[in-house]
Amino acid sequence: MPGDLTRAYGRSPFLSARVAQALASRVRSRFASLLVAGAIPRPGAGQGVLLYTNHPSWWDPAVFATLQTKLFKDRPGFGPIEARALSTYPFLNRAGFIGLDPKEPASIRRFLQEARSILKRGGVFWITAQGRFADVRERPLAIRPGVAHLAASCRTALIVPVALEYVSGAGSRSEIAVLFGTPLEAGEGLRPSSLTATLEAALEETMDLLAERVVAGEFSGFEAVFGRRDERDDGPGGVYALFRRLITGLTSVGRRGHRNAQT
Repeated sequence: MPGDLTRAYGRSPFLSARVAQALASRVRSRFASLLVAGAIPRPGAGQGVLLYTNHPSWWDPAVFATLQTKLFKDRPGFGPIEARALSTYPFLNRAGFIGLDPKEPASIRRFLQEARSILKRGGVFWITAQGRFADVRERPLAIRPGVAHLAASCRTALIVPVALEYVSGAGSRSEIAVLFGTPLEAGEGLRPSSLTATLEAALEETMDLLAERVVAGEFSGFEAVFGRRDERDDGPGGVYALFRRLITGLTSVGRRGHRNAQT
């Protein structure tokens, strides 16, 4: 077992920071704001945090990296990546990504062993529990059984359901809304098969609560990781400003053409 968790399983603190910075920069450039609410985990010394989420977009890992650097900057963060992708981009292992081939039992065992070690030593582990892209309205919710196996083996860790939505509105850029649910306890001797239903119910409840807030447009209890919802990036004015620039450009071209015709 590696002694320094920040360098565990091939992770490089320097490269992890650079990759997280690059991902956060992409998120900031693509989205108007990142808003968070709910029971943001406050782990004790040496206590791990397992954050299991829904999976609405391929942007999710970049959002996790952004949240990691903002909310858990004093703890190393890790997460799974498809083994095939890791073979194509091996440097991602240095950024804290753990390879997983869900069709290979040996890969699953190795992944669970490493993730368990990370959590028992106070690390933060992000995982998209559905194991595939899924619409936020999809019900009933189904998560991969490995999430319960991991949670059941780390009873001292905080196990937190996290709901994500990408919200389109009046602005030209979407916003990201994240709701942290109530931390769970795996319970002594609880079987993974029973724990799966508990984890699914908790995540579904968190997703439903977030959906209610999004539909109602009620974001008063959210904090901005970046951006501010009361200061939209452009709103309808952004479209009108685009029209004005287009008209100005066409007018300018027309005037030049008219002058050229006169000479």
